[in-house]
Parts: sequence; C-alpha cells; structure tokens
Amino acid sequence: MLDTLRKRQRTLLIIITVVTIVTFIVFLNPSTRMRGGPQSVIGTINGRSISLEDVQKLSNVSELAYGLGLIDLLRHLMPGQNEARSRDEENLGLSWNLLLLRDEAKALQIEPSDDEIRNAEKKLAAFQTDGHFDQAKYQQIVGLANTRGLTPADIDNVVADNLRVQDVYRLVTAAAPMPESLLRRDYELSQAKMNLAVLSFKAADYKDNHDFSDSAVKSYYQDHSFRYELPEKRKIEFVAFILTDNQKKLADKEKQTVLKSLADNAEAFQEEVSSHPNDFDKKAKDKDLKVEQTGMFTSNDADPLIAKEQGLVTAANNLSKEQPVTDVIQGADGFYVAKLADVDPVHVAPLADVRGQVVAAMKADAVHADILKDTKGGATFLDAAKKAGVTPETPPAFSLANPGQQTTIAALISQNGLELSPGETSDVLTQGQDYVFVSMLSREPIDEAKFAEYKKKNASAIEQFYGNLVFKEWLRVALQKAGGSPLARYQSS
Repeated sequence: MLDTLRKRQRTLLIIITVVTIVTFIVFLNPSTRMRGGPQSVIGTINGRSISLEDVQKLSNVSELAYGLGLIDLLRHLMPGQNEARSRDEENLGLSWNLLLLRDEAKALQIEPSDDEIRNAEKKLAAFQTDGHFDQAKYQQIVGLANTRGLTPADIDNVVADNLRVQDVYRLVTAAAPMPESLLRRDYELSQAKMNLAVLSFKAADYKDNHDFSDSAVKSYYQDHSFRYELPEKRKIEFVAFILTDNQKKLADKEKQTVLKSLADNAEAFQEEVSSHPNDFDKKAKDKDLKVEQTGMFTSNDADPLIAKEQGLVTAANNLSKEQPVTDVIQGADGFYVAKLADVDPVHVAPLADVRGQVVAAMKADAVHADILKDTKGGATFLDAAKKAGVTPETPPAFSLANPGQQTTIAALISQNGLELSPGETSDVLTQGQDYVFVSMLSREPIDEAKFAEYKKKNASAIEQFYGNLVFKEWLRVALQKAGGSPLARYQSS
C-alpha cells in the first residue's frame, strides 16, 4: 500500500478523497463536532489558547504524510492506541503534538529553511522518476491537490514538520544513549536460559476440595469478588450505507460522488433516529434500509458481523441507555449508524459456578505465604515447597526467545512482565481460571560472543527502538509542561 502511495501520483487523488471524507465525518458532521464552534478554545499550549479551528487546519497532515512517505512524523507524533480510542482522537492527538513540536523547534532554533524544505521535497519518492526529482510529476500532484483545496504550501508545511520531528528527535536521543547495562539486561531476559520451579493450582482440581470451611470460602469469594466478574455483554442493530461491489470498482472521482451521497443519507437517517431511537427499525423500514443485528458480544470479543469495522466496534461499545444511537461511523467502504439493542451488565458469577477457582486461589495464597516465610529463613524454594506439601514442576532450562515446549509458562512470564533474579519468587498469578507462581532457581550465563554479534547486527534497530522510547517520554513531559493534552479531558467527558 505504502509503496503504491509513494510511486503513483494518481494515488494522491485517493488520499485527498479520503481526507475530504474524513474531514466531513470528523469535523463537519454535526453529531461529532466538538461543542462551541470553530473558535471555541479546547486547550492551551505554552499559555497560548488553541481553538477547534486551529486543529481543523491540520486535518490533512496524517493523510499527506502517509502519501508522501513521511513516516517519521507519524511514528513519533501519532498518539498510541492507549492514548487515542478513535479516529477523531487520533486526529486531535496528532494535531496537538504537532503544535507543541513547532513551539519546541522554534525554541531550539532548528526551524528548517526554505532551501532545506525544497531539497527534502526533491528527495521524496512521490516526486521522483527513476530516482531523480521529476518537476512534471510534482506539478501533476500539485494540480490534483489544488482541485481539492490544498496548495503547495500544504505540502511544504508537512515536509517542514517532518524535518522538525527529525531534528528534535536527533537532539533528544543524542542526549540519552542507551546504557550498556540496560541493553545487557534486556538481552539476558530474552536470551539467557532459566531454570524455574513452577507451582500451579488448577480450578478443576479444587472444585470438590474441602481443605477450607464453607464460611472461609464464602468470605474469600466476597472479599475477592472482582476476580469473578463476568464482563458486560451487549447487542446492537445497525444500518450500513456502503458501496456495492460494482461501486467499489468506480474511478476515484465517481466513487467520491457516491460516498458523498451515502454520507448524506447516513447523516439524514442518524438525525432522525437519534431523537427517536425507539423508532430505529420503523424509520429504517420506511427508507427501505436493511437492519442487521449482532449477537451478544463483549468489548474484547466483537461479534463477527462487525469485527472488521473497528470504528463501529468502538462506537458500539460506547453506547448506553442514555445515548443508544451512534454518530455516523466511517467504515472501510462507507458509513454505519447503530443502536444499542440489549445489555447484559457486568455481574459477579455465583459462588457455585466458581468454587473451584476460589479454593484454588486460597490454596495458592496459603502455600505461597508458607514458602516465602521459609525461604526468608534460609530454606531453598524446593525444600520449602516440600515442607508445604507440594511438588513444583521443574521444566528443562529454556529462554523466552526460544521456549521450546514451555510456551505456556513463557507467555505467563512475558504477559506479567516478570523480571526475576535467581532466588526470587513471583506473586501468585492468574492463568485463565487457574493460579500459578514461579521461582527463579538459576539463570545460565549468556554467550558473550553471541551478545557482541547481536549488538553489532542489530545496532540500528536497537538505537531506533530505544530512541523511540526516549522521544515518547520527552514528548509526554513536554506536553505536561506546556499545559497537557486535551485527549484525557474528552475521554472522560
């Protein structure tokens, strides 16, 4: 996809079409527009008020950057999945980070010159033929951009922003090279073989166990009820305004016209049903629209009917009885409007259904406490386990990078971020319905020659990985100092 974007000027038309559609849905759709109008202040950066209009002016940055292959700008400034939950929030987060970066570049006096911008543009694959700058291709793309309301200045600006990112990144990461000790530690955690002792307490083995009184089991169940919560399940019904198979084959300009019509129809339908959600089915029938319905699904396991449309899944999970109808949701081939049909709220499973889990947890906690007490007194883990009446598994030595037959325990270690040193024992961990804890008996030394080869072979990747972490942390701190990001406020509203 990216190679095509870089090679063919025709694709810029597709990119700009996407920009137009995204802008329509995100910024022009009345149901998704932020309150207060374009001039409303949505936050401050270094004491300067930022309005919705300021953010809207940057709405074309991500698509232009993708199309021109300016990956550094997107890699370093696009908010992560844990920061942005929707396309709207991605656009807001990117714009905010970009506005901050411009301030920082100016303060550091590393603003790109006009010559630097022009030279950078000439090196872009999108403007080259056979490895050389092609003025005719550049003019063709600019002409296409002009028909969509974009100018050469928009291209200049996004290229300049990419240069700013690269320069600030170099300054920030040069001041914080990756420590040798950290690299060694990471390599050891991944590559060094471990000798472990593993104690597992399986719920199925304790369903009929009576080592603990019924009152003790009930008390533990009540005190740890959060462990036995069943997730919320919900069902939605929706109407799709999407391209037909034949329409998907249309030329870009014709397809844009169809998409605009679909968006208008979706908006009209959404406006009607948002004020009368109980009439969703009736109004769809009146307009000869097909209503589809999912089965019950959780937030982590979407119904197959909608699983491929992440925007629709996210919107469906945000619906409530107070707001049962979504905004117009953009999908891969059109738009959707959905309504909440049913909700099975979060609730705690009955004790009878989870008794095995409860007793397994109680047993694991008791044995864990006994073993830790004895090891603190000088006993080895294996001796302490024997005294506690349990026999741990001691699988053959393995590394996380090459777990062999020990993929289950390796996954448990990775998922819980365990970084045990020899002689240390983990907390009691959950593994599905079971409980496990692990002790590091010993760690075999790494092969120093292989470590040296690894550093040499992966120097660039290591530097980039660590540099990305350093830059993200710098950006987080810089955002806090500048006044914070508005994302948290919108996500909590």
